[in-house]
Amino acid sequence: MSSDDLRSFIHLLEQADQLARISTLVDPYLELAGIVDRVSKGAGRGRGLLFETVQGTAMPVAANLFGSLERVGWALGTTDLEETAHRFAADLLATGEVDGECALRILSGKEEWQPTIGNNPVCRTVNHSRQGLRVLPLVTAWPGDGGPYLTMAQTYSRPPDGGALNCGMYRIQIHDSHTATMRCRSGSGAARHLAAWHARGVAMPVAVALGGPPILNWAAAASLPGDVEEAAFCGYLRGRPLSLSNCQSCDLQVPASAEVVIEGVIEPGATRSEGPFGNHTGSYDVETVAPVLKVLSVHAREGAICPWTLVGPPPMENIQLARATAGLFLPLVRMSLPTLRSLHLPAEGMFHRAALVTVDPDEKRPLKEVARLLWGTSLLKGARLLVIGAADHDPRDPSAVFWRVLNRTDWQRDLLIENSQMAIDARRLPSGEPVHCDPGVLAKVYARWHEYGLDGDD
Repeated sequence: MSSDDLRSFIHLLEQADQLARISTLVDPYLELAGIVDRVSKGAGRGRGLLFETVQGTAMPVAANLFGSLERVGWALGTTDLEETAHRFAADLLATGEVDGECALRILSGKEEWQPTIGNNPVCRTVNHSRQGLRVLPLVTAWPGDGGPYLTMAQTYSRPPDGGALNCGMYRIQIHDSHTATMRCRSGSGAARHLAAWHARGVAMPVAVALGGPPILNWAAAASLPGDVEEAAFCGYLRGRPLSLSNCQSCDLQVPASAEVVIEGVIEPGATRSEGPFGNHTGSYDVETVAPVLKVLSVHAREGAICPWTLVGPPPMENIQLARATAGLFLPLVRMSLPTLRSLHLPAEGMFHRAALVTVDPDEKRPLKEVARLLWGTSLLKGARLLVIGAADHDPRDPSAVFWRVLNRTDWQRDLLIENSQMAIDARRLPSGEPVHCDPGVLAKVYARWHEYGLDGDD
């Protein structure tokens, strides 16, 4: 089932009646995003969208392709994400490592999963370097945004010493035909690489790919250790290696089947204003300065399609990508905390890694120790909120968790705040007996229900 490129994935969605083609002319300034916003929140059966006629460009726009957990599974090459997580858990254990990140490095480092390098890649069929970024759809999502953004771009970089190739998803604001800004948060792979290049006084080479195997869109947004190459891990997950292509201007690789490839450099000290940007918090990130990406070349496939995602108040398709990551990476978290039973990231706190977890009844370690183990994992690193519940919690029911937390915690004893991160210990069971209906009376009520005249109120 695994798709090798964006087009085969679109075809798969269309065959499954999970895609809507929009042939009507659509304005990339706000209108396109307005349609995506409604569909991502349930209109149009939440299908993926292919905007075939976008004003100002010959390039169609694909959006909301990952708008359901099922479709994210298809992108990862599976119809059963839970089964994939079980296989991942078994393979991690088979490495013999007790540390999850070490096991992941061994698994991803196997020769059979390393990408192949293809010749004459389709991603370089058409040279748009003269027109530059103006060949792309200039999509502006929200009225207060500072300009058009690429929001589903895979950004490739590596350290100056030639270390692991990093694939990350960072927002890119288009300023003109050959200038963009790239916003990469502190601690991200690209930010670390940028600091290393600029410490040497040298411009950092950057490659940006749009499209290619859809599994890479997921991996670019996932939380992998810095020395684990996303392309190799994707090869493991789908059971066969990816095909990459060497860049023309630098020692980087991009998907050979990408729709568009942008090559450029970020020179030391080169910054300019970026933003504002309407974010998942429901408010705009304020205008700030960001590194300038100087575009050297733009190549594309014949009839290229631009993937794009809307970022804003949930639900959006990025929530489904993150849910898949949480389910798939659960085995990694369990290697750090074997007593972990279940984990749920509510949509409202997904991108703050707010997590509701349950642990086995015999997990008696203090809150500080358990919380630090969870914060030490790649998935929950930086989580602003952890709620650690007892075995009778269902973390998928936030209302029930909220009720239990308020009734079972002593804030003096069960609250931990460190480095702007908070953990709540709700494991302690109440001292009194649980309140339940008398079984005999409950059976009598069910048996006589029709006599009460309440049948229409069920």
